[in-house]
Amino acid sequence: MKFNKKSLIWAIPIALVLFFSIILIIIFVRELNNRVVAMVISLAILAMLAIAIILIYNALVKLAKNKSLVDSSFNKVLYDVLDQNNIGLCIYNTNHEIIWSTNYIKNTFGHDFIGQKIHNMIKALDPNLEKGNLPFDKYLNLRFKDSFFQLQIFPSEHMLIFRNVTSENLYKAQAQEQMPVLGEIEIDNYPLYQSILSEEQLFKINSILMNTLNEYSQRYNFIYRQYTNGKFLIFTNEDSIHKLIQENFRLFFDIKSAISDTLIKKLTISGGFSYGWVSLKQKIEKAKKGLTQAQARGGDQIAIHTNYAPVFFLGSNTEVLKDNSKTRIRYLTEQLEEKLLDPEINNVFIYGHSFADLDAIGSAYALYELIKHYQKEVYIIANTFDATTTQIINEYKLNKSKIIFDPSFAIKHTNLNSLVILTDVADPLRTDNPKAIDQVKRDNIFIFDHHRLLKQIDFALKTNCYIETTSSSACEIVTEIIMFLENKFTLSKLASQMLLNGIFLDTSQFSKSVTPRTFNAASWLQGLNASSSKSVEALKIDSKTKDKIQLLIANITEIKKGYYLAYSDLEATNDEISIAANEILRIKGRIASFVVAKLATSKNTYKLSARGINTNVQIICEAVGGGGHFNTAAATSDEELNDFVDNIKHAIATTRRLIKYESNTN
Repeated sequence: MKFNKKSLIWAIPIALVLFFSIILIIIFVRELNNRVVAMVISLAILAMLAIAIILIYNALVKLAKNKSLVDSSFNKVLYDVLDQNNIGLCIYNTNHEIIWSTNYIKNTFGHDFIGQKIHNMIKALDPNLEKGNLPFDKYLNLRFKDSFFQLQIFPSEHMLIFRNVTSENLYKAQAQEQMPVLGEIEIDNYPLYQSILSEEQLFKINSILMNTLNEYSQRYNFIYRQYTNGKFLIFTNEDSIHKLIQENFRLFFDIKSAISDTLIKKLTISGGFSYGWVSLKQKIEKAKKGLTQAQARGGDQIAIHTNYAPVFFLGSNTEVLKDNSKTRIRYLTEQLEEKLLDPEINNVFIYGHSFADLDAIGSAYALYELIKHYQKEVYIIANTFDATTTQIINEYKLNKSKIIFDPSFAIKHTNLNSLVILTDVADPLRTDNPKAIDQVKRDNIFIFDHHRLLKQIDFALKTNCYIETTSSSACEIVTEIIMFLENKFTLSKLASQMLLNGIFLDTSQFSKSVTPRTFNAASWLQGLNASSSKSVEALKIDSKTKDKIQLLIANITEIKKGYYLAYSDLEATNDEISIAANEILRIKGRIASFVVAKLATSKNTYKLSARGINTNVQIICEAVGGGGHFNTAAATSDEELNDFVDNIKHAIATTRRLIKYESNTN
């Protein structure tokens, strides 16, 4: 029998028992007179002790063998169970060195890591993992070759447990990919098509869209249902939606190329999709909200809502067909007049965007005159203006009249019975008073804007908002409102001139964003003695400004075909940067311009002004934190100039432009 520690544990007590037995026998023999009898009795006792010892020893040895067998069997079964369940164990000492590991560790990772620090072990397994403190209170996810592992540390037991979660991750990913996605798409301006197209042409439109949807159904796990004219409900999964996003919903935005009819050449599609929520009700609500947002931003785009990221937009490569119907604006005019006739409304506050331009101040002043006619206390709230607007305010002496007030005045006097109007802006945070609507009822807020929305408006009633991205300017919108009230109210020559100035500014003197409604509004204003020559004069620059503009665009560079960028560390005003962007587009073949300079009003803020010809520059500005209109947008940043410019270049380079006739854009 092999002598080991376990045998020694049993041998020592037996030897001690035998020793004390011999001592007792010796004492017993000495006490007996008959030594022969004593010797016989002693031998008998010894024999009995020997037999007892042998029996006890055999019993103990058998017990030890059984215990050893149980231990080895249990350990083997335990290790087998751990191995079969893709779990490995390591024991480490107080110095965080591995002192023991199961065979699973060596078989899986090719090393037992004994003698190595835990940090070195983790680094060897996954070099891409960032170094940091050991995650004693949470799991650490590792990737080794093509497998994924979850490491958990038990400090009190000095134990590491590795669990292979590759199959689990794969199952989760597959389950996630099959999660349902709901969407809703709509043909932009379908009611307009119904009024101007024949039945045959309408059938052609629906057929083309359904052919596109059928192609998607063949390519992806994708089904649809038309529930009313021009509107479709989409049901797909996350795997398919990610593929559609990756291809930028190309079939939807290429739908125009399938149409030969010139009357419907500008057919566009808008849509909203949502995923991530468990509730189908939430998903369809978010999808409908996305569709509304896409259309409010001008249409021809898809809005994607998820429960783990902000809404994002795809498409918006062309401007949608302009609706010449004035039904919506007539209804809004009636809503506004109803509020102005309400005796509970005790004061009115008008806001344009911060650093107000001629469009913001012109529309605000015309609204001021309109509201005055209804005998309401009315105030324009602003304290920042661009250079041209400051010049006009001084020329018209508006700064000396009790018309324009600081935001502090509005904060003090705004109450539940106040009416707030946002013009040329749809976000209170972009006004000179971010608290503009804090004390105001939802139904007492009106919005007149022509910029594409960056976020959903939930602080005002939808019926009180007129956001028309096909309008040239806020001045055009306000002019149309006043036109509906011309039998009740006469606009002054000054207000007419300021409205015309705003239209001239935002259309670059009728060279962009012009519709028949724009010409109609301008003609109506000229009928009220507004002068186009004065508007042109208001937009003229002096020789000093011209020299500054040449410096701003001195390093102009073509980023990609037709897209030009100029940037400078020079200080400039909003006007100068905007004029520089327009100046770049004066040369044939240029379809988008971007100018960056340091704002004169701030030491560390850079301003980007972007202009486009049949090109969406808004989505590029949105990519760097800005926004605006389809072909007129801007952004600001406190980054270093080179970082800001690099981000702009990346946004330009990664933006698709889907206009078929590239050579005819100018």
